[in-house]
Amino acid sequence: MGALKRLTKQAWFHRLMCGLIAGYIRFVRYTSRWDVTGTEDRDRLMAEGQPYIIALWHNRIGMMPYAYAEKSHQLCVVASGHRDGRIVIDAMGRFGFEGIPVDSKDGAKATRAIVKRLKAGGHVGFTPDGPRGPRLVVKEGMIVIASLAKVPIIPVSYAMKRRKVLGTWDRFQLPLPFNRGICRWGNAIELPPRADEATREEYRRRIEGILNDMTDACDREMGHDPVPRAGSGGGVGA
Repeated sequence: MGALKRLTKQAWFHRLMCGLIAGYIRFVRYTSRWDVTGTEDRDRLMAEGQPYIIALWHNRIGMMPYAYAEKSHQLCVVASGHRDGRIVIDAMGRFGFEGIPVDSKDGAKATRAIVKRLKAGGHVGFTPDGPRGPRLVVKEGMIVIASLAKVPIIPVSYAMKRRKVLGTWDRFQLPLPFNRGICRWGNAIELPPRADEATREEYRRRIEGILNDMTDACDREMGHDPVPRAGSGGGVGA
């Protein structure tokens, strides 16, 4: 086990993993058929030059590059600053995405960095139940950031007909090649600037409900039972 741990810390192994992940995502995308709907608000905000936050569950990040698929508007991906998160950031970098590493021990610093990026006009992708759960529960951090930066949140989800559900905390959905998938975008949700605690909680619950309803509907359309919920908790998200 010690040798394996040392291997995962090697720079060449990190590059290899990122390349394999990006290559697999491309292979799945180009051997599968996709139906994408609900992009009206996203497209309008892009046309207006308005930054926004994309919210999707951690177990759906596999096909995120093609859920977004808008090369003219760069997306920043929020992920853990630890080793696994760095792999996600660098793998997404193969698709032209920037990365914002989050240190769970310094949430204030992460919040400032994300707000700064949004105020500069960037779009930011969040997994609000990441990096370690609870599964399918929105953490408050994304809500605080959207309120401070005065940007809307757009929920998005997808499902694929053929998949492998991993035994991870998030029940990660590994899409398989030669597949059929659907991607559903929701309406932009505007938060009051500098919302108080009660208002933030109201929006947190609202967005959590919308994301779960969207994801459950996608799963059912592809013939799957919805992923079971976990408990609740706080944090920034990733």
